[in-house]
Amino acid sequence: MDATTGPATRPGSALFRARLAISAIFLSLGAGAGIWAVYVPIVRARLAIDPGILGLALLTMAIGAMTGMPASGWALTRFGSRLPTAVLAVVYPATLAALLVSPTVLFLFASLFVAGLAMGALDVAMNTQASEVEAARGTPTMSSFHAFFSLGGLAGAGAGAGAVSLGWGNGLAGAAATALLLVLALAAVPHLWRGETKAPVGPRFAFPNRAALALGLLAFLSFGVEGAVIDWSALYLTTVKRSGPVMAATGFAAFSVTMTAFRLLGDTVIARVGPAAVVILGGILIASGIATAVVAPWPLAVALGFAVVGAGAANVVPVTLSAGSRIPGMPPSVGMAAVMTVGYVGFLVSPPTLGFIAHAWGLSASLALVGLMGVGIAAAAGRVRR
Repeated sequence: MDATTGPATRPGSALFRARLAISAIFLSLGAGAGIWAVYVPIVRARLAIDPGILGLALLTMAIGAMTGMPASGWALTRFGSRLPTAVLAVVYPATLAALLVSPTVLFLFASLFVAGLAMGALDVAMNTQASEVEAARGTPTMSSFHAFFSLGGLAGAGAGAGAVSLGWGNGLAGAAATALLLVLALAAVPHLWRGETKAPVGPRFAFPNRAALALGLLAFLSFGVEGAVIDWSALYLTTVKRSGPVMAATGFAAFSVTMTAFRLLGDTVIARVGPAAVVILGGILIASGIATAVVAPWPLAVALGFAVVGAGAANVVPVTLSAGSRIPGMPPSVGMAAVMTVGYVGFLVSPPTLGFIAHAWGLSASLALVGLMGVGIAAAAGRVRR
């Protein structure tokens, strides 16, 4: 499957550096998510808030991100993808540091909004930058970029778990880790791809047509699965399966390991079996992994279930975004942006929604809903083929 529009070209040194730079920014965003995933139960315990309040706090993050996304879109049409990506890559670690050391519930809500604002805006900007690098290279690259996000999640979760195991669970160690993300961003931004400085001719905004909405629904489900595991896997292991904080971090780490590995292999697998088959198998694996996590009595088995979920979810989003760039009647950038925006709503809305369900019926019930989302992904795979 070819997600690009230009002919295959041999990357020059600037293009190679740009690929490394945007990969580093994907890594940074994923690492921030991994650190936050480990610290969710710690922040919750420190501030003594129940799952319902935590779900409302995560909804605040979603509102912040949905505010940042259109602002980022305007900046992209005004300045191109390079400058917004550079600025947001530097701003994001600072917002994450404030979130981890929140001293009060009110401060937590405010910092979640600001962190969501930076995260949503950066996600739009860096994916646009990634699509430009992919088009310039003339060969599928999107799965590898998303692999670096997953690798970052693994690194962030590992760093967070290590800090907790050493007794540095008050948030200061996690905040210090974000300083490394800032250094990484500062090293990457000078090498971002310059590309176009202005938006290409065509509409800057378009309401999604039926094809975009169908693909957006598929992305919504897949992003929702990822968001659920990032924000709730550690809490599920500590509160339902009675594991310690280190084992709780292992669940998310297992998810990140398999997602990273299968994304690194993604382009090759898609070329061999086709995108629809990848999505069908992905949905089945998600449902199977969640079922294992729900029924398994041992924390290690639950972590293995999350590993299966990571394998299934790995390439659904890259495949869907690539399909969005080829929607008939829509410019590639507009189509992909429409699909990504609808899908990103799932990433943001799924965790707080599951929090409300957990408050009413328990975390196991909310996790079972994630399994049903996997079934929906497999059922909607035909949209990618069409």
